[in-house]
Amino acid sequence: MEFRSLGRSGLSVSEIVYGNLLYPQDDTPDEAVLSAIRAARDVGVTTFDTADVYGMFRSESLLGRALAGCPREEVVLCTKVGMPTGLGPGGQGLSRKHVIESVDGSLRRLRVDHIDVYTAHRYDPATPIEELMWTFSDLVRAGKILYVGMSEWPVERITEAAELGARLGVPVISHMPRYSMLWRAPETKVMPACSDLGIGQICYFTLEQGVLTGKYAPGAQPPSGSRATAPKGGRAPLMRRWLDDDTVLDRVRRLGPLAEAAGLTTAQLAVAWVLQNPAVSGAVIGSSTAEQVLSNAKAAGVRLEADLMARIDEVLGDSPVYGEE
Repeated sequence: MEFRSLGRSGLSVSEIVYGNLLYPQDDTPDEAVLSAIRAARDVGVTTFDTADVYGMFRSESLLGRALAGCPREEVVLCTKVGMPTGLGPGGQGLSRKHVIESVDGSLRRLRVDHIDVYTAHRYDPATPIEELMWTFSDLVRAGKILYVGMSEWPVERITEAAELGARLGVPVISHMPRYSMLWRAPETKVMPACSDLGIGQICYFTLEQGVLTGKYAPGAQPPSGSRATAPKGGRAPLMRRWLDDDTVLDRVRRLGPLAEAAGLTTAQLAVAWVLQNPAVSGAVIGSSTAEQVLSNAKAAGVRLEADLMARIDEVLGDSPVYGEE
């Protein structure tokens, strides 16, 4: 495993970040999730990302179970707050009330006394940024969280939060964008602005929910047991943009020979591509099987030559999205 600094902070994160994301009605057995998390630990992953809303608290609980007994200094735990987890206006958003009431639940489920990176899970226009950063500042000083991050915030609000955090002594060190070979929107504004502010990127959907594994053939039914056929959990709609586009699926399959020539699987190539960006501190992978974790984690430390990067762009053509943020 290779490691990188998270932004300009002193925190080191593994290049491969394990994302423990379960949807509210996901029926993946507990033991399969626990096995995948432990497989990540076995290959040297130290950084784990989740959120209170994932699986409606189940993801945090399983992560806490899987990592129980690990020396605290050996893992970096990242979780998020802000999505609806309760009834009424007090059960969502980034108000001081919701954040303060949420952090203790996350600590309890994760079985730790502090969270390494506490992330504001989407911008909340109903809450002044001053209120949020003041609350984060209090939690840092209470020792409940160590660092602060944002996920999918507008670039102007990231800048505002970072400037206020610097004045309060609570620097923003991470941002979590969707980023992949096919979804390059953060390159336009977010990544350059964050680099100037010393904020590192921990990128999710690096495989676009499995589309960038090359398993989906144009004009064919998705393989049995794949995410696209999951009866629960809402995964297929997130993939629909690509699954309905035979041109995209054909181009992704044409990445296979490029990956093979580099000694990689298509999925490993996709994760390694994300890690070539110097703005990126970590690439999130997630899986319900230990075997997929062991395979995809091999993207760590891979350096892709410039001609291969150019060939990837040539194969994908106009399929990648650049303009949406």
